[in-house]
Amino acid sequence: MNITIIIRRISMAFLTYVVLNIIIFILPRLMPGNYVDYIASSRFLPKEAVEELYKKFGLNEPLYIQFIKYLSNVMFSIKPDFGYSYSFYPLKALDVILIFMPWTILLLTVATITTFIFGSILGFIAALWRDKIVDRIVSGFSIFTMANPYFILAMLLLMIFSYYTKIFPPGGAYSTTVQPGTIAFIVSVIYHMILPVIALTIGTSGQYVILTRSIIINNMTEDYFRVAEALGLKRHKILFEYALKPGILPLITLFGIRFGTMLSGALLTEIVFSYPGLGYVLYQAILSKDFPLIQALFYMMSLMVIIVSLLLDIIYTILDPRLRRQ
Repeated sequence: MNITIIIRRISMAFLTYVVLNIIIFILPRLMPGNYVDYIASSRFLPKEAVEELYKKFGLNEPLYIQFIKYLSNVMFSIKPDFGYSYSFYPLKALDVILIFMPWTILLLTVATITTFIFGSILGFIAALWRDKIVDRIVSGFSIFTMANPYFILAMLLLMIFSYYTKIFPPGGAYSTTVQPGTIAFIVSVIYHMILPVIALTIGTSGQYVILTRSIIINNMTEDYFRVAEALGLKRHKILFEYALKPGILPLITLFGIRFGTMLSGALLTEIVFSYPGLGYVLYQAILSKDFPLIQALFYMMSLMVIIVSLLLDIIYTILDPRLRRQ
């Protein structure tokens, strides 16, 4: 294993972390107004109360002072402290995220697994019946899903299966009538998660289908593939063993590239289905101009993408012999 390459990857990840933290601090403050102005305009607070809120949340301090505090409390801190959430006061922003994050992780994990399996199987089928009607249908379906946003498909599924046929619930993560920790609760969680997972799986599997098909078709021109055909092995076994397996590294790369897209897609899907994850909280935080919570959400999501990308880079370095020889 080449240690130099891994150190370079870690250095790039740290540089990305620094730049993203600066953007995360600036981005919420580009919005007009702030939480105190939002509250004051909706509740007609007196001037003294508004000044007290400004002081309490540190909004009366100059921007550079806020930035210095952000650096010390978040960017260079082992345990980041974003301060109190304005809209969930007296909870701290990080505590709010820890409450809702498990639902996003659950949805993202299930959707990632189903997307990889579904996309790889469809790509395998398309390559198996190359240039035939099945291939055209699968490829056309993949291109169609890649061209449409997640929330469009999510809203269509919600309209058809929740409002018209009423097969699935219109939102939430579980039924309020079940007791947490019971089998009924687990069944309810799975039942509520079906539509969001379907929306994410269909919406993100297109690239896996196209890439898997391309990998298999490209490897079919290699000499080892022709030798396997000459030995009289079954076609589906040849495609899997000699065409798909040698091209697994590009699929790992695609997983790293698509993880951030999957995360953003999960956030949008949560908003459509009122799923109590980070996406739904982010939507509420933006509406109420909750700066600490917005910063904490972007920080955690960015950190997840950086860590996953770094781990996949290291795995790729270990698996690819060409990089090991550099």
